[in-house]
Amino acid sequence: MPPLATSARGSHLDEHTRGEEALTNFTDDQKVYTTPNGTQLHGDSLELLEGLEDESVDLIVTSPPFALQRKKAYGNEDQEAYVDWLAQFGEAAKRVLKPTGSLVIDIGNAYRKGSPTRALYPYRVLLKFVDELEYHLAEEFFWYNPAKLPSPLEWVNKRRIRVKDAVNTIWWFSKTEWPQADVNKVLLPYSENMERLLKDPEKYYKTTLRPSEHAISKHFGNNNGGSIPPNLLHVPNTESNSNYLRLCRELSIKSHPARFPAKLPEFFIQFLTKPGDVVVDIFSGSNTAGMVAEQLGRKWYSFELSHDYAALSIMRFLPSMPPETAHKLYQKALQETVALPDEARHLSQAALDAAEAGLDIALEEREAANQAWGAAADQTHDSKSFDSSEHAEKTLALAKERRVAAEKEVKKAKQALTTAQAASAALDAFYAPETVVPNGDTSTEVE
Repeated sequence: MPPLATSARGSHLDEHTRGEEALTNFTDDQKVYTTPNGTQLHGDSLELLEGLEDESVDLIVTSPPFALQRKKAYGNEDQEAYVDWLAQFGEAAKRVLKPTGSLVIDIGNAYRKGSPTRALYPYRVLLKFVDELEYHLAEEFFWYNPAKLPSPLEWVNKRRIRVKDAVNTIWWFSKTEWPQADVNKVLLPYSENMERLLKDPEKYYKTTLRPSEHAISKHFGNNNGGSIPPNLLHVPNTESNSNYLRLCRELSIKSHPARFPAKLPEFFIQFLTKPGDVVVDIFSGSNTAGMVAEQLGRKWYSFELSHDYAALSIMRFLPSMPPETAHKLYQKALQETVALPDEARHLSQAALDAAEAGLDIALEEREAANQAWGAAADQTHDSKSFDSSEHAEKTLALAKERRVAAEKEVKKAKQALTTAQAASAALDAFYAPETVVPNGDTSTEVE
């Protein structure tokens, strides 16, 4: 089995996807930041979709603003207009999708206003896209998020007449009946029982007729590299330790309120695309999909209406970077296009140089403090009179304080250098070019 592209990175894409000019027609003021593989843009997604050439996209994976009763600061459509509103994007998306392309939509659920009964808009979206826009429903997926908070509070927590809604519906639409897909790219590890069977099939395998009257074939014991995943995706939306949230917290900046867990777009990008293919997120938010596409060696374009959120999503592409350095790039992204990783590397190298210089200064001060302390100790030992002895003791005490302070500064400078080195290494690792294997696949071999 070819190696999975779980850590393929960099910009070694084929000629078709490498030339942005051949695929897009975006203006400089729409671009927020660029990476070797992708571009974050801000503006109306319908207008930005016009910047993509016909049949140039392999996958659109997105999570549109949900039709919630409680409107959020980043904007929502009323439920009554939601289906027609979303259909506009579905129609525009169909033009840019390749015949083998897919449109994956994570669509949230909601209750009817003032009622403990469900709104049907997710199913109306499905019917609209299939019946009127002539998409094909390749398969429906269900995202189970065990970390999801109980909602709505009135029916679940207060009156306790409904259970917690922990599942989102995901529609996998395709432009034709035969979209590109490869289950081998998303196989799950075998269960312990299956592993035992594979090690000793004669001991564990028996041809038995099941209650359904289906017989288990002897081929059931073949090792196919993993088990086929179900359409129930168990992905907790807990990213409290993510680089994006870390930087937002440390800089006291409000993060985007609705974030993809990285494993969700990763599944569909691995399943429905190959390295070098084009992935688009038309409601990118904090740009999780773009980050995942970058790391998997896919070309990507992410669209976000809010310029501030689009600029803030740059934090996902600055692994382990100190907050003050990341903030400079965020502020610049609000004003002009930031070119990653070059501009990040420039700031990272400057921070590394400053840390090295700071350590040199701290070491010189420690050496001077040690010499001063030694001289003061000699002076105290040689003092004959009471007055000179008292003066020498004070000098020694001051020298000792200086020595302790210098040692603290050395420790602080070493820590700063370690942090700067780690940030530089993390940046290099994030943007490291992938290995190009002989069959044309772009992935990183794992021993």
